[in-house]
Amino acid sequence: MLVFLLKSTACLVIFLAFYKLVLEKESIHQFKRFFLLGALITSFLIPAVVFTEYVEMAQQTTQTTSPITGQISDTVTGQVVTEEPYFDWEIGLWMVYVLGVIGFGVRFLRNLAQITLRIRKNPKFKENFITRVLLRQSLPPHTFFNYIFLNQKQFEEKHIPQEVILHEETHAKQRHSLDILLIELAQVILWFNPIIYLFKSSIKLNHEFLADRAVIKGSNDHHSQYQNTILSYLSHGSFEQYQSTGIANAINYSSIKKRFTVMKTNTSRKSFVLRSLLVLPLTALLLLGFSETEKVPVVKNVGSETSIYPKSSNLNAVESLSPRSIELAGLVVDSETLLPLENATILGNDGQILSKTDNRGYYTVELEVSNPGEIYFDFSVVKEGYNSIAQKEHWGDLQGNISSAMYFAMRQKKSSAKELSSLVTNPKNLDYETILTSYNQVKEDFEFHKKMDEAKKGNQNIFMQVEGQYYLVSDSWIKLNSKDDLVMVDGKTLLPAFKLNKTIKRNQITGMTPLEKGQGAGFAIYTVSAQKAIDFIEIYINNNGKLLFQGKIVPLEDLKQTLSKVNEHLSFDQRKKIVRSVIHVEAKTPKDVIQQVDKILAEYGAATINIVGPETSPQSSASREEMKEYNALAKKYNEMDRNHMYIQKQEVMRLKEIYGKMSKKQQEDAEPFPNFPPPPPAPDAPEPPKNVSDTEYASNQIQKIIDTNDPYDVVGGNIAQPASPIAPTNVNDINIYNPSSPPAPPEPKSPMEHIKEMAAKGATFMHNGKEITAKEAIKVLENNKSINIDTRGSDSGKPIVKLSTEPIVIEN
Repeated sequence: MLVFLLKSTACLVIFLAFYKLVLEKESIHQFKRFFLLGALITSFLIPAVVFTEYVEMAQQTTQTTSPITGQISDTVTGQVVTEEPYFDWEIGLWMVYVLGVIGFGVRFLRNLAQITLRIRKNPKFKENFITRVLLRQSLPPHTFFNYIFLNQKQFEEKHIPQEVILHEETHAKQRHSLDILLIELAQVILWFNPIIYLFKSSIKLNHEFLADRAVIKGSNDHHSQYQNTILSYLSHGSFEQYQSTGIANAINYSSIKKRFTVMKTNTSRKSFVLRSLLVLPLTALLLLGFSETEKVPVVKNVGSETSIYPKSSNLNAVESLSPRSIELAGLVVDSETLLPLENATILGNDGQILSKTDNRGYYTVELEVSNPGEIYFDFSVVKEGYNSIAQKEHWGDLQGNISSAMYFAMRQKKSSAKELSSLVTNPKNLDYETILTSYNQVKEDFEFHKKMDEAKKGNQNIFMQVEGQYYLVSDSWIKLNSKDDLVMVDGKTLLPAFKLNKTIKRNQITGMTPLEKGQGAGFAIYTVSAQKAIDFIEIYINNNGKLLFQGKIVPLEDLKQTLSKVNEHLSFDQRKKIVRSVIHVEAKTPKDVIQQVDKILAEYGAATINIVGPETSPQSSASREEMKEYNALAKKYNEMDRNHMYIQKQEVMRLKEIYGKMSKKQQEDAEPFPNFPPPPPAPDAPEPPKNVSDTEYASNQIQKIIDTNDPYDVVGGNIAQPASPIAPTNVNDINIYNPSSPPAPPEPKSPMEHIKEMAAKGATFMHNGKEITAKEAIKVLENNKSINIDTRGSDSGKPIVKLSTEPIVIEN
């Protein structure tokens, strides 16, 4: 809201400055009238304009929905158990604003009531469409719609000049009161904005310009007599104490000097055309500068082998296409109000429109799957004024007609509510009535998310009471039995749940889990003080050089600042040791952008930076330095006697690497690749002597190794040759050089990465003996970091992953 008000105020200021500098002193009063009204309205429309730009990205994050916990009621709102009261400045400012609206609204209604009473209580008579109201008070002539208010005594004595009557009739004929009502209502709503008062002054002054011009055109005299008449009303002592005429147009409105100056002005047609045309580029610049641009990432799945097409493409006629199809239906609603959204668009990963919601928020999508194997498909839900939702699906190797219901709750750009989505598999059918019936449970889930989010606002509490039930809350939540339930913090401190808010803040939590009986507490909480959460950095760069980081499009120049907010609890030296990063690129991603991102990550302190992209060679040919290095190594080995070669493994690997980079022409021009002999066969393992125990034999072997200086006891150096080597059959003498110790083993995958990898392979998941989906398995792992995991193969070729809170017994 604040950004909107600042943008609208900036538009008002620029429009008003343009009016004051370019238009005010000109005689094009009708144009000026509509310019001021249009500028007032346009200043509040421009910040609300949203242009949609579709940006193709390599990949996008997926929205997920947390599981439903406990019984949910639609009638009770969340209550936060707070330890200390605090003042909410947002509520305080809203209270001040409402009081201002009430005050200015009462003033506006009082002026309307004052004019209405004057019309009712005073004599009046109608002439044509004008009604003249004769007042006993000594007020200056003024007009409201078609009512002209005149002093009764002066009117009957004919002391009111005809020019004044004509002036007021012009206000009535041109309906200037409509403009006044509009600006008065704007002043009630935006009473705190000083620019509104300046606009009001300019509009009322321009009304006087219009009425003055009508009087001058209808009078044979020039300006002097009419100007003297206006001055007489301003200088009349009895009128000075009755200047306030509320929302009416009065003859004695101020700025006389400007009125007299403009009376003598006559703008040429050429000047009018030029000045009016300047409004167009001014409006265009304001639209460009103060409107919003929504960048909608269109998901492009580089690694997917599944082709998805709209069912209307008549793909059955194409040879070798699978008859499998996907039918989706569901509802799209507002995440804050949960009311249906009309004209929300379902887009395929290529930006093609698959469906649009009707006025009930209902949509249907039918797709054909052309490729065999597991099904991968992406789509996004977009609507003007809302944040888009990108959905990435992997459904395994399903066959036939696959039906599912998917529900989406979209977040308005100005809203603090969250995007949500929910999947219901195998519905009875996909008509609106069935989808609406299934939505009742989904709606309860969405409603509870809203209540929990509302309860979390403005605090960092872990222990909360929502709908009369107690919860432990972080990014997810766990239902408690009572407020006295014991909670173990970081495996060493026991606290009743209701005391947690005094010792721990919600943003310190890295994990929560229920505990089994006999562990001294019912629940466990782990905090950043015991286990620092390390964020993995993953950046996607598309062919246009656009960056996607943490589900948001980040300009290259802002990447450094954005990264500074990631892993803030780690020092630079700590990041250099443990933070991993990956840059995902496409075939035509600009190299200079990749290099800049790589440099920014290095400056940030990433321990590893991996660049991942399509399987294309990053270099089409070897460089001059690499060719020189290759030729020197190849010549060295080509000149050796093949039966007496001294081979270094690093040099052989380097030869292969450079040779793989060469173009065909470079390979033809370079030294021939050396013809290395095959390695010698491994010697047979010695058989243990008979009539000797295993222990005695091992002891003898160790002593023999010590006595003969076995080559394999030298770690990290050259392998010493035995005194009497056995020559291989096809090689007379080969010395093998091992320059360094073996590389460290790769870092083991985390449980979450393992679960996601198994899900991608179509694994079957079991939780405490019950089969669950991959999404449910991920949720179980998120809620219980210490759960036991056992992965086995099966006869079907697909892995079976068992999750259990009990120890898993592995049977031989």
